[in-house]
Amino acid sequence: MKKMSKSVAALVTVLMAGVVHAGPPVEVTFKNLGSQRAVLKLSTTNESSTFQIADPKPDQSVDPGAETFARVKRVISPDVNSAQLRYTIGSKTCAFGTIYQMRTLAGGIKKPEWTKSANPSGGATCSATITRTGADYSWAVEFTMK
Repeated sequence: MKKMSKSVAALVTVLMAGVVHAGPPVEVTFKNLGSQRAVLKLSTTNESSTFQIADPKPDQSVDPGAETFARVKRVISPDVNSAQLRYTIGSKTCAFGTIYQMRTLAGGIKKPEWTKSANPSGGATCSATITRTGADYSWAVEFTMK
């Protein structure tokens, strides 16, 4: 019984440490503004890990005029989080990304930074917009494609 109590206490400690070290969550909305179905294509390790840890996960296909939602929270550092997704419509591709990083400036001043990117290929039109940032450094981003 004593060993079981120690094991449970150790597990709780590890889980709490993960919560403490997690970066702020990002809410990702992908909107298909095209006239054909968009298909999720995981080409990089960052895209694959985004999909694996997302809760809920983004849809693997998105009909024209529809959208999908994902929430991503990495348990690496309280000062970093990111999400990367890639969707294709026929030969068009959009690679999307968003990153949060807490920067430490001279004098130990901390400054939060949120970035977003939308990289088109094959004639795609892509956009990425940060739609909200929170006092807890959480943020929301909208990715669109056509």
